[in-house]
Amino acid sequence: MGTAGLAPCESGAGKVSFIWYRANLTIPAKIGDFETAGAKAVFTAYVDDYAEVWINGQMPRRSGYPSPATIQGLNMPNRVVLADAIKAGDKFQVAVFGINGPISVAPSNFVFFRQAKIDFYK
Repeated sequence: MGTAGLAPCESGAGKVSFIWYRANLTIPAKIGDFETAGAKAVFTAYVDDYAEVWINGQMPRRSGYPSPATIQGLNMPNRVVLADAIKAGDKFQVAVFGINGPISVAPSNFVFFRQAKIDFYK
């Protein structure tokens, strides 16, 4: 029986690139007619191809469960709950890391950050 090994290979003309976006957010008392007090705040970002979302210097994750903040991409939504019940003046530092991929095969395009938003639910 023979053995198989991984042979080194190279790929040219790719654009492996990464980005960091960072924002400091302060929750207002009202947005239009909507009063934010007590609402659940959910941050969503869309990055092509791979992304991580960090809140206040931490990447939210739970052992043994899929983490909505990590290893998402290809314009899949990265959703992170900022707080289950916010109040006016709450502050959050949000950082999004993105890299284009696939990482093992250098892509022909650069990383693309499509959208970021916060939704409030009561």
